[in-house]
Amino acid sequence: MGNFHDEIPSFLIPWIQKQEVFWVATSPLSADGHVNVSTKGLKGTFHIVDSKRVWYEDLTGSGVETISHLRENGRITVLLNAFEGPPRIARLFGKGSVYEFGTPEYNELLPPDLRKPGSRAVIMVDVEKVGTSCGYGVPFFEFKGHRDTYYNVASRFEQADFSAQQTETMPEPPPNLDSLPPKGLRHYFLSHNATSIDGLTGLTTAHEAPRACNITAVKKQSEIRRLSISLAKRLSIDSSPELSKMIHLVDLRFLTGTIMGLLLATLYTRFSQIPDFLISWLQKQQMFWTATAPLSGIGHVNLSPKCTRGMFHIVNSQKVWYEDMSGSGVETISHLKEPGNGRITILFHAFEGPPKICRLFGTGSVYEYGTPEYNEYISPENRAPGSRAVIVVDVHKVGTSCGYAIPLYEFKTHRNQLLQWAQKRESADDDALREFNEPSSNGLYSYWKNNNARSIDGIPGLDSKTFEDAVDLFKTRSLSYADDKVIATFGPSAYLFRTNGKFDSKFLTGLILGVLATTVVMRYV
Repeated sequence: MGNFHDEIPSFLIPWIQKQEVFWVATSPLSADGHVNVSTKGLKGTFHIVDSKRVWYEDLTGSGVETISHLRENGRITVLLNAFEGPPRIARLFGKGSVYEFGTPEYNELLPPDLRKPGSRAVIMVDVEKVGTSCGYGVPFFEFKGHRDTYYNVASRFEQADFSAQQTETMPEPPPNLDSLPPKGLRHYFLSHNATSIDGLTGLTTAHEAPRACNITAVKKQSEIRRLSISLAKRLSIDSSPELSKMIHLVDLRFLTGTIMGLLLATLYTRFSQIPDFLISWLQKQQMFWTATAPLSGIGHVNLSPKCTRGMFHIVNSQKVWYEDMSGSGVETISHLKEPGNGRITILFHAFEGPPKICRLFGTGSVYEYGTPEYNEYISPENRAPGSRAVIVVDVHKVGTSCGYAIPLYEFKTHRNQLLQWAQKRESADDDALREFNEPSSNGLYSYWKNNNARSIDGIPGLDSKTFEDAVDLFKTRSLSYADDKVIATFGPSAYLFRTNGKFDSKFLTGLILGVLATTVVMRYV
């Protein structure tokens, strides 16, 4: 199921270039630090230099975790997975370098005519290892298009800086918060992107760079028209002259205020537990991603996609768990079991409907198949073929953010290959134990022993005692295997929750409306 390469193999490059979205994971070295996982999805931001080097244009967001972690230790993992066509997962493990907006390195790769609105840095990754695996558990999604929201909002921030620059109100370096336009991108760099949530250094010089050009003037008309066409398509309305007239009737100042209000209300909010309004939204998502990391500065950060088909469960506002399926690696389990570690971050985001990102930061515990704790969570009749552990996460921080840059995808269905693959291996073990009283060399027991005993960094994974206990379970009872019909509709999803200066008047009206509307949407949608 899994293979490793020292560089990006040639057959993988065209596939990578076709993907519409990717994910990055980084981690601080401190055992108390928060592992980060972020979704990146705007077209034309990811670039392959050669088989050993890639880079992407990092757009401004509510946090600066990736940049901060790279400054501290350089570790980064880039994940791509197939939503359409044959299943596949690719991870690019490497060391990352940060080139902020305004630096010579940044300008060499992104001159003004190529730079996108909101761009704050180039993340260059020197690839040290490439891992490919099956992706049998990743659902089918159909790509529908890229959202327009991010660039429209970012252009407004850029324009605030440009307008101040044109009126000679921009300060000489080094500027501070009081001297920068409060609605500009440079102000946002200083107020939101200077440090990570763990206090590590983020952006250091981007706020000192002047705006290179009037981005809004260049892009405004094309972006507004693209937005109207996109919106019309989503609402099944013809993009007719009448529709264009209606859009132009909306006062631009009111529209600007509304957009800014939407942005301010959704950029980033933190909670100490899962808020009630997020529960139903989490339950509707078809998949999630987990990120973990070893404590060693030379260890590999892991990032894995997971489907939610009856696998993810909410116990209460500070505890969740999921059923961990057998895979080619055992990184998550190894990192959680590493002494003094246990850090894990779970990412959800919306591919459909209003944009939203949610990260659950916590400490994870591993209960392997065959242990009493595992059996308390999953009874034999509810266990999925290939299930190897229960991962319980004690949540201590929850972050929500806008998700404006995440593409639109339509969920189609879940894949069946992983369950079918596991069923065949468990059947092989059952048959061999009946006939020879020993597990099969082609069975799940041997697969765990050969592939899941240690992480790629040599950290212990599944315990040898678990292998022995599993054999005993195989010997003492015949496993109840799901047939193809059951596998095709595996579920249903089981979720458990128990509750324990002066502004223009039109701009201001729009701003307030945007904040209120977004707050309502985030709470009830």
